[in-house]
Amino acid sequence: MNTENTATPRQRWALFCITKKDYRNEILSKEEAARLIKELGTPDYKKKSNKSLSAELLDYLKEHFDEMFAGAVKSLSVKSILEDDDHVPADKKKRYAFIGFGCAITYFKYRKNNKRAEEINKAQSKFRFGEIEKMFLSKFTAKERNYYKNIGCPLEAIWTQDQNMQLSYYHTVREFAKSKGIEMEVISRLD
Repeated sequence: MNTENTATPRQRWALFCITKKDYRNEILSKEEAARLIKELGTPDYKKKSNKSLSAELLDYLKEHFDEMFAGAVKSLSVKSILEDDDHVPADKKKRYAFIGFGCAITYFKYRKNNKRAEEINKAQSKFRFGEIEKMFLSKFTAKERNYYKNIGCPLEAIWTQDQNMQLSYYHTVREFAKSKGIEMEVISRLD
């Protein structure tokens, strides 16, 4: 192939921007590069969303809500009773209902200069205590919600504090981030 007729560095850069494939070492003529840029540069090649990253996250969470909910519901089947320790007199001991795997602190770890990860983290927090929590609560009847409230473990508290529920939610958010090429690690520990 004649080196005068090979694709220019600008053409190769344009192809990289469109496809995210490195064309620097590819044997490619100017005509082939021009054809690929025209063909791949069309809106049909890779549809860009006009939605913000946080709006896309909300759609993703809603789309995967049933999977998240199924994972979270496992926590509701774990029922325990906590009582004061042995140094409290028997007639003054109190017992408490405890639902779930245990209270936890869960958060994301990511490069602090990653603005897109930061946007996802802020949005997930807003949705976790907003729309997604409402979706979670809407799965229960008023009678079921009152039951959990009356035993001292309102569903809102279980949703917020239970490690299994947190992990179910956070892993879903992480999968969304991964689909966008953003690395976010889920860190969780019992509190």
